[in-house]
Amino acid sequence: MFERLAKATVKIECGKSSGSGFHFIDKQIIVTNHHVIEGHLLHQFPVVAITEDRKVFRLQLITYSDKNHYDYAILKSLDDVPEDREILHPKMQDYLKRGTNICFSGFPHGINDLLVHKASVSGPAADNGFYIDGSVNGGNSGGPIVDTEDFCIVGIVTQRRFLGANQLQLISSRANELQKQCQNMSGKGGVHIMGIDFAQFANLMGESFSLSSSIIEANANAGIGIGYHIKFVNQKFTEVTHE
Repeated sequence: MFERLAKATVKIECGKSSGSGFHFIDKQIIVTNHHVIEGHLLHQFPVVAITEDRKVFRLQLITYSDKNHYDYAILKSLDDVPEDREILHPKMQDYLKRGTNICFSGFPHGINDLLVHKASVSGPAADNGFYIDGSVNGGNSGGPIVDTEDFCIVGIVTQRRFLGANQLQLISSRANELQKQCQNMSGKGGVHIMGIDFAQFANLMGESFSLSSSIIEANANAGIGIGYHIKFVNQKFTEVTHE
C-alpha cells in the first residue's frame, strides 16, 4: 500500500512555494491545496508536478476553493502522464471515526524525498476536516490521506498544529517590520552609538529573529495534523466535469 500511495503522490512547485498533490479519479487530474499554488493565482507563476523519479508535468488550474475553508485546487496535466501512476478514488462519508487507520504521503519541508506515514484519525476538526496523529510538516500540504482498509482517499493534508504558532507568527511579523524600517533608513545616514551603527545593528537583529522563527517553525511538530474531507473536492470536480 505504501508503494501504491507513493505512485499516486507528486511534489507541487509554484514559484518559491512547494507542497504535495495526488492523482484524483483520472491520472491527468491532480489535486493539491489552494495555499500551495497561491502564487499562480496572485502572480501567474507556473505550476508543475514532480514525481518521485523526477518526471515533471506542467499543470493548468481548473478550479479551486477559498483557502480558509476547503483549501483545495484541482488541476490538469498539460503533459502525458505515465500509465504506471496510481489513481486515488474518493470515499464519500461525512464523518471519520476516531481510531480509523490511515496513511498519508508528501514531500515534507520541500525536500525531494517522498515520505509515507502511518497515522490514525484523532477526532473532528470543525465541519470540514479532522485531526490526525501524524508528523505533518510544511511541504506535506496537499498530500493525500487514505483509509488503509480500502485504499480510498478520505482527505487532503492541509495544515499542522503546534503550540505557540500564533506567537511565532507575531515574532515573524515584528521582525519583518523591523527589517523594513532599517531598509528605509539605509542611505539616509545612520546613528552611531559607541562606534556601533545602530541601523545596521537593528537590521541584524531583525534578520536573526526572522531566521530563528523560521528554524523553530520548520522543526516544531507536536504530531498533530489537520486534513480536510475529500468530499468537497469530489463535489466540485463532479460539477466541473458535467458542465
